[in-house]
Amino acid sequence: MISSFVSCRVLQRWADHVLHVEHNIWRALILYVAAGALQEALAALRETQQPYTAAMFVLACREIYTEITTNLENSDDESGSSSSNMSVNLPGLNPENQDVIAVGEYFGQYQRTLVHLCMDSQPYYD
Repeated sequence: MISSFVSCRVLQRWADHVLHVEHNIWRALILYVAAGALQEALAALRETQQPYTAAMFVLACREIYTEITTNLENSDDESGSSSSNMSVNLPGLNPENQDVIAVGEYFGQYQRTLVHLCMDSQPYYD
């Protein structure tokens, strides 16, 4: 238990280094996810103002969460045990979480900008 906690902290610190010193958000995101630090991954995406990427990250995490919980429920149904005994917790993906709210706001800004650009530009014909 302690060694896995230490491993997660090491990965998270490495991700912080990669993000802030090497300025490589993609490697940092991989390390944050490996450490289980989803909230830090969202914060990194928010800081770099990448709303589309952040929104896709949240959607992917929610899809994985749904798949895991569905598989757990199916295996519980087969074994006859209750699905309330096991739960998967994805910290930072709660809709009331400030990072998730900020990601949604950035994505909304991105969508409004994209619509505005599309509506203001002349049609392109081949």
